[in-house]
Amino acid sequence: MRKFGTPFSSAIFVCTQKRPDGHPKPCCANSGGMALRGELKEMVQSKGMDGGVKVFTSGCLGACEHGPVAVRYPDGEYLLGVTQDDLPEILEDLAKD
Repeated sequence: MRKFGTPFSSAIFVCTQKRPDGHPKPCCANSGGMALRGELKEMVQSKGMDGGVKVFTSGCLGACEHGPVAVRYPDGEYLLGVTQDDLPEILEDLAKD
């Protein structure tokens, strides 16, 4: 194994987990996770922050009932019930790291 520091200062993982139709547990994909991830990524790029901030797709982050869910690093913040209205604040927090 080889270890390296990351080439970016902040990262956010947005759950885009899609469960099969009829599954009893909710999923972030059906709660808007994919659209939120895409919009956040576009916001990061449009602000010229894509060199220091990375937006990743994630599988299940374990809080399906509270989705969409995201995790922000390096702070390790767990974000539950993310909406489109939250994206500017998330972007601002990412810029601080």
